[in-house]
Amino acid sequence: MVSGFKALGVEVFDATTAATALDQIKAIKAISADQTQAGQYAIICVIDDIIADVDQAEYAKVVAGALPAVVVLPGPSGASGVAIERLRRLAEKAVGSAII
Repeated sequence: MVSGFKALGVEVFDATTAATALDQIKAIKAISADQTQAGQYAIICVIDDIIADVDQAEYAKVVAGALPAVVVLPGPSGASGVAIERLRRLAEKAVGSAII
């Protein structure tokens, strides 16, 4: 999955477990928060298969904030529904009612 991104020149961090992915997101967010660091990131793309296994309360704390934005992408086997469920919760929180 990451080979296509590498071919486009995107910096790739390979994670095969939920714990590794969460640790890498924390590290990338820390780098981006430090204004003295040269490497700033605007977007973090994560495959939804890995995010499905992450504790959602911990995940919500880690991805809080504007930048870098965490975007959940479907995996090679297709979408598992994690991204849609997350979007549904965000829309419900913003609007106050289930609209999706």
